[in-house]
Amino acid sequence: MSVHYLKSGIESTRARPGLIVLLYFANLAMGLILSIPILIAFSNVLSSSGFSVELAEEFDLSLWADLMKESGPVLQTVFAQMLWLIPVIYIWKIALSVGLIEAHVNGGGGSFWKGVGRDTGRATILGLVYLVMFVAAVIGVIIVAFILSTVLSGEKGTLWVWFIFTPLAIFMTIALIDMMHDFGRLELIVSGKGIMASWLAGMKWPFISGSANSIYLGWMVLGLAALFIALLFDLRMGGLFLAFLVQQLFLFLRAGVTVGWIASEVHFFEDMRMSMEPAIAADARTEDGTL
Repeated sequence: MSVHYLKSGIESTRARPGLIVLLYFANLAMGLILSIPILIAFSNVLSSSGFSVELAEEFDLSLWADLMKESGPVLQTVFAQMLWLIPVIYIWKIALSVGLIEAHVNGGGGSFWKGVGRDTGRATILGLVYLVMFVAAVIGVIIVAFILSTVLSGEKGTLWVWFIFTPLAIFMTIALIDMMHDFGRLELIVSGKGIMASWLAGMKWPFISGSANSIYLGWMVLGLAALFIALLFDLRMGGLFLAFLVQQLFLFLRAGVTVGWIASEVHFFEDMRMSMEPAIAADARTEDGTL
């Protein structure tokens, strides 16, 4: 069943290339807007460090460590001044996701922007609820890691706890809550539920549907592949222009993965919702005392 929805998502990317182009240019515009203050900040720090030429040629971890040691306080101040970028990126991502959901549900001209205008506010609040849940889960993972570190002492125990268990547990936590968030957003936009009802309904999906998990994991693998394949290329041979072209190619590919990912989840959710409607209606009649 999940393979069917993965294929339907891929077909949606082929049938609606305009959404990919829209998402690509939207991400490109936001990337340019956000990169300007970051570029200025790093330029100011690097120009006074003496490492600007070396780091422009290639990334060197030892040079970066020396830079952090020499200019660490300055970089910390710069990063603190750029914290305003975090909520901007967050709201931007929420707006794009709700626009794509609306476009896949209703289609037609202007559906993307209709979804952005109508649902961004509610979806942002819903995302904050999941964010609180994520922070609490990460804190729980860290507490468990500290407990394990007292049991598994020594160099080997430290390696397993802090460099294997903790990163893996946090990654799995991110994936689980992100999937809950995806389906909670669908409950909010497609089913028209309230924010808290959508949050509670979204948390159930990873545990009630194996297909939902398979769809999410399948697209996550494709997304990670699109992200990491670029690392296999030695871009220094082609210079900055080739690096730019390859970067744009994979940004476009990532936009396609996002469109297909949301399309698969929307198609699956709509089918499951239709199949569950009789049971939902029966439960509602029972609660009203009509049966």
